[in-house]
Amino acid sequence: MRLAITCFLVLLLLPATAGAAEIRTALLTDDGVQYGTPHELTGTLQEGTAPLAGQPVELQGRAYPYDGEFKTIAKATTRVDGTFAFKRKLDRNMDLRAFAPAQNALGSDERAYVYPRPRSTFKALANNRLRITQFLRTAPNVRLTARTTFYLGPRNAKAADPVARAKPKKIGRGRFKATATVSLPRAWKGAFRYGSCFRYSEGSGMGAPAARCPKRYRF
Repeated sequence: MRLAITCFLVLLLLPATAGAAEIRTALLTDDGVQYGTPHELTGTLQEGTAPLAGQPVELQGRAYPYDGEFKTIAKATTRVDGTFAFKRKLDRNMDLRAFAPAQNALGSDERAYVYPRPRSTFKALANNRLRITQFLRTAPNVRLTARTTFYLGPRNAKAADPVARAKPKKIGRGRFKATATVSLPRAWKGAFRYGSCFRYSEGSGMGAPAARCPKRYRF
């Protein structure tokens, strides 16, 4: 009986186990960004309900094709309320996560998409024709193969149908252009609206593979 009572008292006097630190993150740019625009990730480091201030946090990344090791690409320190933030430009798609080394706390993986940066121009040609060109800026050593879709509608159109498709041609390091020549209906009297869309190029590592161009382009 004495042994049983002693053991019971010892168990009562043992200190409570401290709660494990937890790191939570949110990728604010989860829809993706254009090349040259930074991704933004925010997060909170806390233990139970208590924020952990003044703690080092690392932003780790694993670049496309996502089969390598995560590497530290930026560092930050938590604020008084345990929050932190990262703003980082990426060349290609990348898996991101936050890591607090002092607490050995690891956040969940977030896939960050980086799309080619587009710019479109047009030139009026003879016989009521129009030449539309889409320029695409990418990271170096990227190869774009998916065709660009061009859309054309009258001046007051809310949406436009596809009128042409063209494969982008490389014109420099990380620079491409796709060009299409289309006819303008005379009834439009030279006034029009146009748009363009490019799909994911297999193996480029730029953009979401599941993204598709719309059947009709909405302005």
